[in-house]
Amino acid sequence: MNSKTLLNNIKSSIAEFEQESEAEAISYLILEDLFQLSRMDVLVEKEIEVSLSEEQKLESILSELKNGRPIQHILGKVEFYGRQFLVNPNVLIPRRETEELVHLILENHPDLSEQMVVDIGTGSGIIPITIAKERKHCEVFAVDISSSALATAKRNALLNHANVSFIQADILEEDLELPKSNIWVSNPPYVLEKEKAEMQSKVFDHEPSNALFVPDHDALIFYERISLLAFNHLVSGGELYFEINEQFGREVKKLMEDIGFQEVKVMGDMQGKDRFVYGRR
Repeated sequence: MNSKTLLNNIKSSIAEFEQESEAEAISYLILEDLFQLSRMDVLVEKEIEVSLSEEQKLESILSELKNGRPIQHILGKVEFYGRQFLVNPNVLIPRRETEELVHLILENHPDLSEQMVVDIGTGSGIIPITIAKERKHCEVFAVDISSSALATAKRNALLNHANVSFIQADILEEDLELPKSNIWVSNPPYVLEKEKAEMQSKVFDHEPSNALFVPDHDALIFYERISLLAFNHLVSGGELYFEINEQFGREVKKLMEDIGFQEVKVMGDMQGKDRFVYGRR
């Protein structure tokens, strides 16, 4: 079969229940995983043999997609910053914005030799593992309340040969016994409960709600607690980085400034939405 024809057939099936751009992106993921076809293969219209078992697997994938299961969970993996990470319903599926957050940190810190980085609410471990791989001579810690999430993060660290220390803790209730650090980073829960109605059901049906949502009446609960912890654990000149709900850039900035952080900045993501706040102790 012609690979371009195969792509169009898959995309046409998915377009029945997904937007066209999303259908195309998912189709390429399926082609790569199931048929080992790259975008270049499709471009040159490479011919392939499709076996009966592959046809059956494809039908199964399309059926699961139609029922709302995310493609990342069906395939069991996702690419982040050029590396493969395992994902499952115990962790959030990485978003492009979080990749931008990691890039911001790496861009601001071309050398992290003999420095310490702490990630709060690590989930699948994408942030600390990527930093550990990109800045090989720093010490990296990752914290999460969920033992299931930490199990996934530890598997991802092994998969990517990354040296990361993992800690299970409820940061809203516990202090952290960590040495003074140079960078703290967090992508905490920040979606308001009232925003659930605007989201696709496949997000909150298949991803951990405790990693997504915060109460409408206490939207900054994690930012305040993490900022206080970070201020007490960072060295002088150390930095705290947040990914945020676009609605609360000014509020998070003021919160950090009130705690004592200096040079606090709000930055937009690639779509121009306020998405990151960071400052210096």
